[in-house]
Amino acid sequence: MLSNENETIIDLLKKGLKIIQRSDYFNFSLDSLLVSEFITINRNTKKIVDLGTGNASIPLFLSKKTTAKIIGLEIQEVSADLAKRNVALNNLQDKIEIIHDDMKNWKNYIVPNSQDAVITNPPFFKYHGNDNLLNDLDQLTLARHEISINLDELISTASALLKDKGYFTMVHRPDRLIDIIETMKKYNIEPKRIRFCHSKEGKNAKIILIEGLKYGNSGLTILPPLYAHDETGGYSSEVLQMFQA
Repeated sequence: MLSNENETIIDLLKKGLKIIQRSDYFNFSLDSLLVSEFITINRNTKKIVDLGTGNASIPLFLSKKTTAKIIGLEIQEVSADLAKRNVALNNLQDKIEIIHDDMKNWKNYIVPNSQDAVITNPPFFKYHGNDNLLNDLDQLTLARHEISINLDELISTASALLKDKGYFTMVHRPDRLIDIIETMKKYNIEPKRIRFCHSKEGKNAKIILIEGLKYGNSGLTILPPLYAHDETGGYSSEVLQMFQA
């Protein structure tokens, strides 16, 4: 399954999954697990799209939660290849489809207003034209900075994909929260749940989990904070529980 000296296969702890990663590409992070656990999935959830799937860590995690058909869209060729091999490595070809293309071209593959849920771990950082702030590796730049797609385009795409009352779920940075809420409402996605995630107690929130409902009624719930690590530096009991199969 390995095709490059930079590749390794790791176990996704107790999920019973394996994943191929490359040291020179954006790898699985805890963010992917957290957003996969945060998404609302019910018996009516039959179709899910992951925008910017990377090496398919989110679809892999979701495969443990649902029987829905999951599509991962990925612009980078190497990442899309990793994603496809990760799906095969875990024998999930019947549940997960990986599409290598710019997510802006989604209409070539997916019917509008057809998805029950859209999920994403998108690039977090705005690009202001200062190349000195970018990563040396182009592939990491695309994964972390809004170059190939910005927040407005991302949420517009999600809204166009979703059925009425479909869920949009995202992990992002707290300093973008106002932008996120304003943009969700612009594209008729009503924010419904937010959870602030901290590295440990006493630290500022590092990421946020946010979910909205297309054409949903107003009413926002702020959930209790999530702490990723305990006082010893290990994963918190809540995060460890998330890794259970």
